[in-house]
Amino acid sequence: MANLSSPGIGSGLDVRGIVAQLVELEKRPLTTVQLRTSAAQLRLSTVGQIRGQLAALDDALRGLTLDSSYNALKVNSSSEAVSGSISGAASTGVYSVQVLQVARGQVARSDLINTGAPVGAGQLTIALGRWDGGPSFVPGPDAPIVVNISATDTLADVANKINASTDRVRAAVVQDGSQQRLVVRSIGTGVDQGFRIQANDADGNDTDAAGLSRLAYDSAAGTLGLTLTQSAQDTRVDVDGVEVSSANQTVSGVIPGVTLSVKSVTSSPVALNVERDPAAVRKALDAFVQAYNQLNTTLSEATRYDAKTRQAGPLQGDSTIVTLQSALRRLLGTPSTNPLDTRTWSDIGVRQGRDGSLSVDGAAFETAQQDPQALRSLLVGSSDAPGLARRLRDFVGGALASDGRIGLKTKAIENELQRLNEQAQRITEKAARTEERLLAQYARLDANLGRLNALGQYVNQQVAAWNKPSK
Repeated sequence: MANLSSPGIGSGLDVRGIVAQLVELEKRPLTTVQLRTSAAQLRLSTVGQIRGQLAALDDALRGLTLDSSYNALKVNSSSEAVSGSISGAASTGVYSVQVLQVARGQVARSDLINTGAPVGAGQLTIALGRWDGGPSFVPGPDAPIVVNISATDTLADVANKINASTDRVRAAVVQDGSQQRLVVRSIGTGVDQGFRIQANDADGNDTDAAGLSRLAYDSAAGTLGLTLTQSAQDTRVDVDGVEVSSANQTVSGVIPGVTLSVKSVTSSPVALNVERDPAAVRKALDAFVQAYNQLNTTLSEATRYDAKTRQAGPLQGDSTIVTLQSALRRLLGTPSTNPLDTRTWSDIGVRQGRDGSLSVDGAAFETAQQDPQALRSLLVGSSDAPGLARRLRDFVGGALASDGRIGLKTKAIENELQRLNEQAQRITEKAARTEERLLAQYARLDANLGRLNALGQYVNQQVAAWNKPSK
């Protein structure tokens, strides 16, 4: 039979309560360790946030060190009918562009058919390809689509079956009073997106104006149940006397590094100007200022101390973070290493406020970028004399390195957390051993007190018996 123990029964003492209080005293250092752990975790989280914002600052500075930011081009057009975008290595210049035709797909419609009336049974075979020189059809590489039509199918049923069978053409029913028309159009554009519809009419005549042959379109065979309302064609563009074509509404290759997008035919040439885009450098500068200000805010909040509330930031007084913040601010005010150009960020319009945040003086920066190569020299520099942006990026990269400021700080906090966890584990284990030992001691005490109480009761009984008068 198992040995059951219930401390306190023999002595009447609250043994478990006494032991619990003694163990709680043993665990008291754990509260301090837990508070230190929470503070370390907050520091680690804040350092992680700083690391992420430093990485964002590094990305922003990269934009200021790329040649493409200073050599960026844009395309201006004198008409909305045609526009252009930079898609590769381009050069400045003015081009004359005339849109002769815009790419489109084929569209054909049926004659009027009574709403809800059956169209006739049979099969429709739809093939995509090119109508070459009028009635001659050259099928494309894709296999034709065969659509089975039953004797009870209406125009709506035919349209649904065509759409369910292929994604290369789209069929729709258009209501015209009490009657309907079937409209079929190719999904793609270009001369190769024409289509032919051949009918295998159950009435035995595939070319008459009755039954399913009413929905055929095959000019090569003289079957014109559908009427052509739009033929498939390519985009044709004339650029400075050179004509090029495209199956869609974009044209590339005719102007090096430029892709043209056409919307409509032009009656006269359109002037297309490929010129330098100063907004690219300003966009990169704004991204840098935004990234820096986010980092500056985080650093300031992490190291702050509010004398009124006596509340400190998680990294208040941390030499690594304070030094990082000071170094960043100092670099922003340090002149270029190029002895021929000793300007600072402030000289090109990047101002630093009293709180360390940055802002851009638009007028000063506009003046600086009037000479893009001089601006590039100041910000990028050379391998021997790195410019302002490149030098700042080198510093940020060093801080992010595994053996840099942030990397070492992260490792130090992680090591501190490991030590605190080990210390908490030791306190917990020691408290558990203390509880076990005290319970054993009080169990023995309880047993001894129980025996003494029993002996005392026996003695009292005997004394009472002795003192009882005899009859």
